[in-house]
Amino acid sequence: MCLLGIDLGGTTIKAGLVDIKGRLLVKGQVPTGATEGAGAVLERIATLAGDLVRRQGLAMQDIKGAGIGIPGSVDVEKGLVRLAPNLFWRDFPLRAELAARLNLPVAIDNDAHVAALGEMWQGAGKGFNSLLMVTIGTGIGSGLIIDGHIRRGVFSYGAEMGHVKMIPDGPQCHCGGRGCLETLASATAMVGRFREYLAAGQSSRLQDSPDLGAREILAAAAAGDELATRVVDFAASYLGMALANAVLLVGPEAIIIGGGPAQAGEVILAPIRKYLAESLGAWQIKPLPVLAARLGNEAGIIGAARLASCL
Repeated sequence: MCLLGIDLGGTTIKAGLVDIKGRLLVKGQVPTGATEGAGAVLERIATLAGDLVRRQGLAMQDIKGAGIGIPGSVDVEKGLVRLAPNLFWRDFPLRAELAARLNLPVAIDNDAHVAALGEMWQGAGKGFNSLLMVTIGTGIGSGLIIDGHIRRGVFSYGAEMGHVKMIPDGPQCHCGGRGCLETLASATAMVGRFREYLAAGQSSRLQDSPDLGAREILAAAAAGDELATRVVDFAASYLGMALANAVLLVGPEAIIIGGGPAQAGEVILAPIRKYLAESLGAWQIKPLPVLAARLGNEAGIIGAARLASCL
């Protein structure tokens, strides 16, 4: 018996078959084609699922169920995608529509929650009963798992670390608020701050780089570039402070850092740990693991399969 895990993104649909022990057996991906409408997206998912099943020498009857992570606000109980801007969906009955196309029971959730579930099942969070996963990218996503269960809160959003307010009247966020964590510590924020410093006349080995992104900034910091190090340290200081606040509120056993910047390793993890410890101060009475995510792009597939295992 296998599980179908689906990671639905704004540009790419990734999916895979996972056995009940969490081993990824086969995977594939296709373009999302979101501008063609929800029906076309669901047909692509169904076609990809059928292809994976055939490649594994199975029939759809051999699949226990399907789980799917969505980049947006999800009403898990009703099976609705409340809002997914990158997909152009609002109040879309995804669970019912996808179940009808796959002829399988379907479980849905937010993609950050699903990635956290995947890391707990088969990744860096394996062996922990509770964890907070923070994903650094264009914005900052997060998922909180306590006692093995995703915590969604009264609004069903779950942990929205990216929009924790860090500076009153701080930088404008796309959510409409100001001073949100992702305006200070996301990959986008790192690049923006770096460019501001360059425009102010500060020097860096990257100042003539045609491709300036968070990856390049982190690599330069690892090589000793002073400006890059300052930018990374600034982001890490706010990440550490925000994580300390979360730890004091909910007390996760571990913190998992995901997203592209986490792949840089200790150049970003070490200062996060430093500022986390400084912010916790005397309240930290034992070590708290801060770990890089291990599953990469497979976290969404494996986490979605874990969702399906509970059907």
